[in-house]
Amino acid sequence: MSRLLLRLLFPPRCVLCRRSVTEGELVCAVCADETETRYALRKKITVTGCKAAAAPLQYKGNVRRALLQCKHGQQNGLGKWGSAQLIDCLTPLMPEWKPDCVTYIPTTLSHWWKRGFYLPKIFAGKVAAYYTLPCIPTLRRKSFAKSQLQMHSPEARQENARRTYFPRKGIDLTGKRVLLIDDVLTSGSTARAGAAILHEMGAAEVFFVSLAKA
Repeated sequence: MSRLLLRLLFPPRCVLCRRSVTEGELVCAVCADETETRYALRKKITVTGCKAAAAPLQYKGNVRRALLQCKHGQQNGLGKWGSAQLIDCLTPLMPEWKPDCVTYIPTTLSHWWKRGFYLPKIFAGKVAAYYTLPCIPTLRRKSFAKSQLQMHSPEARQENARRTYFPRKGIDLTGKRVLLIDDVLTSGSTARAGAAILHEMGAAEVFFVSLAKA
């Protein structure tokens, strides 16, 4: 009875557009179709410092809206669906990439506390579990650092990223092939900064994937 009442009060909704969906579904039929057509990213991407990079979706429409809602802590339903999109994107690439471990672009403790979740960490954990790889938190973010959303030029984003991210102590990546995960690739500044640090930590090669590319 209580589960029925909860479903009536909080019916399942599409993680992208918030339309009602049937129990067990993550996206509605319209968004499922648009994921394959309107939002699919059908071009190669590159990130300086990374051996290769990929993203399954374009950062626009309902994909952009849902990701922004996650960044502002309004909903975290993208974790499961976004991870499935990343796994579908990565599966044909994994025989060539052959990563030894998975890591992610970090946030600050205060940001995590306000949201109650952190999407890149969720993605990394689910991707690592699917491919039976270790998920290692290799990077840290300076407390009270300015958000990249506040930067209005590629140059400002690059400088902000350079000042924001640092290696975690005690992590040895010597000779490892590392898969770095984030939610959105915009100018590439954050990914470049992360890749540079991972190389400084000994990584032989860095591969990058994000759910969406702006």
